[in-house]
This record gives sequence, C-alpha cells and structure tokens, in this order.
Amino acid sequence: MSRVVIVGAGFGGLGCAHTLANAVAKDAARSVVLVDAKDWFTIGGTWAYAWCGRVETSQTTWPLKDAAPRLPGVDLRLNTTVLSVDIEKRTVTLSDAPGSPMPYDALVLSPGIVGDASGIPGLGECVDMYAHDHLERQRSDIQRIAEEARRVVAEEKKARIASGADDASPLAIPAEKRRTLAVTVAAVPYKCPVAPFEAAFVADAFFRDAGVREAVRIVVTAPVPWPLPDPARAIFEAYLAEKDVEFVPSVEIREVTRDSGSNFTVVFHDGSVVKNASAVWAVYPQTAPGFVKDAGLANAAGFVPADIGTNRVATDAARKAPGSVFCVGDCAALKAGGNKPHPKAGEFAWQMGEMVAHAIAKTPGYEHSRLGACIAECGGGAGVLVAPDFTECVRDPANGAPKVQVADKREGGEAYKVAWVAKYVTRLFGDEARAFAPGPAAA
Repeated sequence: MSRVVIVGAGFGGLGCAHTLANAVAKDAARSVVLVDAKDWFTIGGTWAYAWCGRVETSQTTWPLKDAAPRLPGVDLRLNTTVLSVDIEKRTVTLSDAPGSPMPYDALVLSPGIVGDASGIPGLGECVDMYAHDHLERQRSDIQRIAEEARRVVAEEKKARIASGADDASPLAIPAEKRRTLAVTVAAVPYKCPVAPFEAAFVADAFFRDAGVREAVRIVVTAPVPWPLPDPARAIFEAYLAEKDVEFVPSVEIREVTRDSGSNFTVVFHDGSVVKNASAVWAVYPQTAPGFVKDAGLANAAGFVPADIGTNRVATDAARKAPGSVFCVGDCAALKAGGNKPHPKAGEFAWQMGEMVAHAIAKTPGYEHSRLGACIAECGGGAGVLVAPDFTECVRDPANGAPKVQVADKREGGEAYKVAWVAKYVTRLFGDEARAFAPGPAAA
C-alpha cells in the first residue's frame, strides 16, 4: 500500500492512524496523511462536566499536535478541510492545496457528523447538544434556570409564611411557575444514544445541589418509543422515575417557537407541546458533511452505507474504485444481523479505525473485537454502564447477533467514566498529557 488518506482526527481517524503508525508492518503504508478541519481533539463524555461548572470548557480539548509523538510517520494536516473527493481518480482536494489534488490508494472517511436544523422551523435557535461551541450556552442556560428557580422558591416560601402554613412541609410549586428544561431528540439515528438522558440526570443533580429542584421541570422527548438498547430500559426508567424526569416517547418535532419573553414552545406533529421552556437542548438531525454527499457516498438518510464486516463503503460511487474507500465512526451506516443498527460511539469508532488499518496492512492473523463501553453519568457519582458487543456481527454479518451488558453503578460510576477518558488521553497524548480531573459539583 502506498498512500493512506484519513479524513477526520476524531476517535475513528485517530484509531486508524495510531494503528497504522504503531501496530502494523512498517512497510504497510509508505505515506499516511491525517486531515482535520480543527487542531484539537475532544471527548464528548467530558462535556457535561463543563456546562455544569465542574471544569472549564478549555479542559475538554487537547491539542492534536501533541499527539504527533505517538503517531510516528503520520503527516498531520490540521486546520485543513476537504474540498472534494474524486472516487474514480482516487484523489482528495484539500483546502491547503486546492490546485493539487492528493492521490490516495486507500481513503478512510471518519469526518463525524454535522447537525442540520434546517428542516425544522425554529430548531436552529436551540442548543445543539453535539456542538462543542454550544457548551457555554448550556452553562449559561442551566445557571439562568437555577437563578430563576431560586426566585420562584423564595416567592413561594414568602407566600407560605404570609399564609401561616406549616413551614416544614415540602413546597408545592404550581406547574405554571416551574421552569422547564427540555432535552429533545429531533431525529434518529444519532451518536452517543445515552447523551440526552445523561444531560437530564446531570441537570437534575445540578438543580438539587442548588436547592431548587422542585421549581424545575425536566423533560426528555424522542421520536421513537425507546432510543437505547432494550436491556438498558428498566434501569434508565428507574432513574427517570427516581429523579422525576419526564420521558415523552414517539413524538416528532414539527417546529419550535419563542414568545416575547424568550421562552420556547416545542410543537410536535401529533399536536402535543412542551410549553414555556426556559431552554431547549436538542439533538439536531445528524448527517454526513457536504463533501461526502457531493461525492455520492451518502444514502438518502445522509449517512454512508458500509459493510459491518469490513467498513468498506457500499455505494455505487464507491464501487467505481472497489475496496479503496472505507468509512468509520459516526458517519457510517452499519447494519448487524436482523437489520439492527450499529451504535454510534467513540470507542466503536476507534475499533473500526483499528480494523480498517489492519485490513489496509493485510495483517496476518488479525482478529477483530467490537466491544464498547459507555457510561451515562446520573449525578452524585452514579452511572449506568452500557456495553454492547458487536463482535459476532462483524465476524458473521449475515447471522451474528449483538449482545448488550448493562450495569447500574450507583457507586463508582463517575470514577469509571473519568478512567475511561484517561485511557484515551494517555494513549494519544502520553502520560505527560493534562489529566481530566473534574472538580466538585457546585451550583
């Protein structure tokens, strides 16, 4: 193999580049080029710690240049975008050399997804939960809601004293006075399926720490009956009930409006609504980047169909250059036996990148494992571990069935998640890299 071009330095692209640089025969690729529009790496699992005030947003990113020592021989093209891909000619045109298309022998697409709110009126005014540059908006939202709720609680306590009511009984805040945080999934599939529930649970803990939980309504909506693996349902539903977080299934957003006081109303196609939301945190409809679509590599849903056993792209355009185009990570549309969708998560993306690297290098005797682990933080140090295993699906795409293990980690859930983050930070940036160390919870 001569030149491998990898587009995207997220989990999938870095998994592929790291494996090509460190775990395959040195003559497997004469040239490995890793392209990314940014110059930093982030782990989405750190973001909730930023918007709830336990770390600064800057602590959720690491400079990609610092990964260079652990990517020997890899040409890092940072702050560089892909302008176009020519499948027949096997070239990629980059923004740093628009007049000189770069030839490749293997192209590995790992560009992630982009959120596209354009199809739902008003959705673009809401927070995009999967946009790193919206973290400060989330921080502002949750602090504002807490402050508004403090005033509501103070007014209710004052009214209780004036009425001579028992001051020791719990406050009963009228529904019309409660503030509402809506966490809404606009479309499926989406990456990191537990994220909306984690956001609701972390927000619950934030408001409880602030002493205002009774004055805040938290509601999660989804366009499907249940967006997580079925084995996880009982544990998550127990947390929803325990934390008084409402879950509204099978509702598709028609539009989002705002009143003169800047509150949101989320309107669904079945006529139901979530009214007077102080903030809406949305999972925008997700799709492949434009250059992928322009190359004819995406399906009607906006994702790239690929074979689960190889991650080779399976579109008519890709067949013009058989076997040379791969897609890994969130952008890929993979189906397991029984037409079950493959989850979109960082650890899976890394493993896909590893597998593709070994396929490119033709590593003898390589056996792939596709076991992921995702922990949804639930506040107070608790978490739910969801560990899907798609190994058999990869080895036998027609008949292999996924397995899922779910564990309620009431103790040590957060510690497990922080250790998971540390594993990848160390792998990519070394023991000397800045550790991810959330501070204590504080409202």
